[in-house]
Amino acid sequence: MTLLSVPVAAVVFFHGGLAGLALRLWLVGVGALLFWAVSGAALGIWAVPEAPRFALPSWWRRRPAGERLRQLEELERAVDFALGTAFDLHFRLRPHLVRVAATRLAARGVSLQAEPDRARALLGPDVWDLVRPDREPPEDRAGRGVDLARLRRVVDQLHAI
Repeated sequence: MTLLSVPVAAVVFFHGGLAGLALRLWLVGVGALLFWAVSGAALGIWAVPEAPRFALPSWWRRRPAGERLRQLEELERAVDFALGTAFDLHFRLRPHLVRVAATRLAARGVSLQAEPDRARALLGPDVWDLVRPDREPPEDRAGRGVDLARLRRVVDQLHAI
């Protein structure tokens, strides 16, 4: 209020002819300040108080979904394609199966590459046929891929290790 009154008093004192204009401008400024104060009070009354925050434990928080979903989609595509052709079974799905088998075997202290006999005994014939290190690419690339029942057996055997 003082910021508005001091310039108006100076104008009235030094320039008497502008007193009417200075008074009108002072009234507009005071009106704006009153409007600002009343509207601020009204909005403060109607404001919804912020709800208290509930923090979840850190182990409940989800990992970023982007990378996981991309890998899951890639694996789903590999399975879909592997059901169709032998080429896709060997070059798309087999690398995933080899990675899983090597990880499961390593947990038991067996290397898929260095100890093929022990690995074969632990994996079983269905899994070994797909993940053995000396497996050659299929001659007939358009040949039939893996059937779903066999793929389920392979996954169950890998899970059992």
